[in-house]
Amino acid sequence: MEMIKFTTALLLLSFSLFTNASYNANMSGVVSNVMLYTGGDYIYIQLNNQPSSHATCNPSYFVISEEVPAARRQMLLARLLTAHATKESVTIGYDNAGDCVHGYIRVHRVG
Repeated sequence: MEMIKFTTALLLLSFSLFTNASYNANMSGVVSNVMLYTGGDYIYIQLNNQPSSHATCNPSYFVISEEVPAARRQMLLARLLTAHATKESVTIGYDNAGDCVHGYIRVHRVG
């Protein structure tokens, strides 16, 4: 019985170590830059009111990770480029305490 409790506790601890990233904040603004690079499948974004600080990431950019499936990245890119062209405000969902991509703030949602 003690072994089962120990194993369960160990599994829960392991699971919690891998689930520390969460979407817990939003920032709305006009897209001032959308940057794409030939060396990777990530998308860098800047808003006109980009955050000036972040707990663990460099706040200069929001980044859509290359880990996001290609079809989904294309939908997000289309949304961002449309907003950039029309100067429409978008809302970026992110983790305000961590979860960096290439050292910058990971995007969890574009709305």
